[in-house]
Amino acid sequence: MGTFLFYLFKSTLCLTVLYFVFRLCFRGDTLFRTNRFLLLGGTLGCLLLPLVQVDVAQGGLWQKPMAAVEALLLEPSQDDVGLQESARPEAVEASLRADMASVPLADEGHPFRWESFLLCLYAGGAALALGFFLLSARRVRQLLRRCPSREYGGFRLVVCPQKNVSFSWGRTIVLSQDDYNRRCTEVLLHERMHLQYRHTFDLLWMEALIVIHWFNPVAWLLMRELREVHEFEADNGVLSHGIDATQYQLLLVKKSVGTRLYSMASGFGHSKLKQRINMMLKKRTNPAARLKLLLFVPVVSGTLYAFARPEVKNAVEQMVKPQVSEQLQDTACQDEYELLEQYFARKFKDGGGAVASAPGETTHALLVNCLNQVMIDQEGTPTDCADFIRKHLTDALRQDYQQAKQSGQPFRSDLQIQYDRGASAEAMRLYLYTVKDVYSQLRCEVAAELGTADEAALDKVFPILVTFAQPHKFKKTDPLQALPIELTLLSSNGASKALKQVSLKELRKEVEAFQAGRSDMTVSLKVDADVPMGVVTDVKEVLRAAYNKPLTLRYTVNPGLSVEKVKE
Repeated sequence: MGTFLFYLFKSTLCLTVLYFVFRLCFRGDTLFRTNRFLLLGGTLGCLLLPLVQVDVAQGGLWQKPMAAVEALLLEPSQDDVGLQESARPEAVEASLRADMASVPLADEGHPFRWESFLLCLYAGGAALALGFFLLSARRVRQLLRRCPSREYGGFRLVVCPQKNVSFSWGRTIVLSQDDYNRRCTEVLLHERMHLQYRHTFDLLWMEALIVIHWFNPVAWLLMRELREVHEFEADNGVLSHGIDATQYQLLLVKKSVGTRLYSMASGFGHSKLKQRINMMLKKRTNPAARLKLLLFVPVVSGTLYAFARPEVKNAVEQMVKPQVSEQLQDTACQDEYELLEQYFARKFKDGGGAVASAPGETTHALLVNCLNQVMIDQEGTPTDCADFIRKHLTDALRQDYQQAKQSGQPFRSDLQIQYDRGASAEAMRLYLYTVKDVYSQLRCEVAAELGTADEAALDKVFPILVTFAQPHKFKKTDPLQALPIELTLLSSNGASKALKQVSLKELRKEVEAFQAGRSDMTVSLKVDADVPMGVVTDVKEVLRAAYNKPLTLRYTVNPGLSVEKVKE
């Protein structure tokens, strides 16, 4: 729900930019055909542009307002809240215990969802806008059925006794009896221009835009601008057929006192009189003015950049950066990889997963090799792109869910993750974060389909069954080999000890000596970004074996930066 509201927000910004650029740079031109297609193509682009996903290496000032709005509208799910709660200092005890116990979540109930209220309000407004359009269409249809008609020059001509109702729609021209008797040539030619230029299709598109953006005044202003361009284009077509400009302008003055009875149609008096006459008298714009369309290149680029998101990699780095402080218990945070493992273990339990696959249960495999390349179900070419996981895993799980729903069977798709010991720790955290994001997005779709956000219900309908296989390939780390890591052992009583380039054997001795007589310990682990997962796994095993009391691991992956530098 929040995703749709955020889409409406972004498309509203795009429409606003389009309107002001058109008003400032194009509105006074006599290139009516160009202006018409600019408005049509621009409004279509404004609806599609927010759907384009662009990633930037690092978030900037332009992205901050959008990120703030997105955070407000896309309220995190209870799963996300659980993961965030697990990262708080008071919830990180026993992060490296051998049993990987998960942090329980409190049942906070279901508070009022204001975004649901906004969506209901939006749906009501859209239905009302659609209702007005259908009512106008019904009135036109009733009028056409009441009045006699005949074919005229490839169009359908309807003459009705009502006054001030001359308009065109589709391939039909409606003239009042007064216009037919007194001003048939000019009015009929004007309406024929509307039909010849197919303005009806433009109006249908703008009516659809109004239904979607009924709350947005810019959408209504853009429709008004397009109607005026239609009138300018039709007037220009009339004058190009040899009609005397002075007599035609005098006719406009006489007809300007009419009322608009059929808002969905193109009418003879639908635009402001003064602007129409000024456009007839204005000097023709040089066709080279079309080059002003190039202004939209930086406008679109800037909009895409404002909508861009920092790469997931950077987002993960921000989540795992430690906040260094003298008060260790307030600043220590768990390894993001550990938190994700705990998250999947908890959701596996909540979903009723079993160690062995149940009959009829679909199993997918996500493999990561020593080059950080990933494959799903051993299909395709290995790649190191997280978007590959996002696309292929989403398609596979969505297809499994649809098949299970059609067959009447419960959805039970298991994902087994296996990595080489040579895969980097940074890549594995990124991939696990992407897997979690895929499940979160799909569960949001299921929640919208079921009309519920209850986590217990979602765990039954769309469980997150993710398991980890033992790492394969590459032998164990040599216990005597110096490791490319830096560790700092910290205690709440102020004691600390820094370790660099130590072996696993030396690490075990140092930890056992440091923990003697202490009730707690925090380990700040700093590694290069490309450190193998095998090294990280072996270090954790040593820490678990050497220290069996509550232990906190603080993890930093920024290469070449000290802890103090990370803090800055």
